[in-house]
Amino acid sequence: MTVDLGARVAGVQLPFCVVNAAGSVHTASELRALVRSESGAVVLPTATVHPFLHRQFRSLHNPGYDKLLPLVRELAAGAGKPVVASIAGAAAEEYGFLAHVFGDAGAALVEANLADEWVEATLAPFEDAAVLRAVLEKLAAATRVPLVVKLPDRPHLPYRRLGDELRAAGIAAVVARNDFHGYEKLLLEGGGGFDIVVAGGISSGYDVRRALAKGARAVQVRSALVAEGPTVFARLAREMRAARAS
Repeated sequence: MTVDLGARVAGVQLPFCVVNAAGSVHTASELRALVRSESGAVVLPTATVHPFLHRQFRSLHNPGYDKLLPLVRELAAGAGKPVVASIAGAAAEEYGFLAHVFGDAGAALVEANLADEWVEATLAPFEDAAVLRAVLEKLAAATRVPLVVKLPDRPHLPYRRLGDELRAAGIAAVVARNDFHGYEKLLLEGGGGFDIVVAGGISSGYDVRRALAKGARAVQVRSALVAEGPTVFARLAREMRAARAS
């Protein structure tokens, strides 16, 4: 009997419920290797409007959105799995612009990275609900592609208020930290209405199963992918199938 390990996130079907986290792979060849792997999607590195190079905020280094658009079109046409664009900006208008261009290029989902330290330092969307609302409204108005919001480990807004803002903007899914103060509190206090993808601490099929059992729709992996390469997805799938069979 075949065990279905797929997932549906924000209305988009993933062939496997485990995907890479944004920034875990960087080059075109690494992204193409994800296409050949058992990853449930190809999540692009976080892109900004202009090329980004900063000695303090190294996690956001990227060549600018326009360098990624041809690759999005290529992968969306032939990957056989969803392509997820990750975007960041210093203003709500930048998020709206990037959501529009990546959606037009063929991304199946757009992940608004509100968790990066540079975003927290410049835009600070969780210090003021009005700032967060402006970003979410620009995103929603910019594209019909389902939107995912990546949350910082500890958002400063109460989860109930955060949930209200996400639902009001029609956000389809969020990425939250894989711990109690991350996605579990969001599940308990956020009010629902959006899918939750968890990130962090996923190194085995058991970790994936535990996250799904608690209410996550899918998971993202970073450290295990960096350590093992794209074959990590096949290992996690084997471990999940073995656990189901037993």
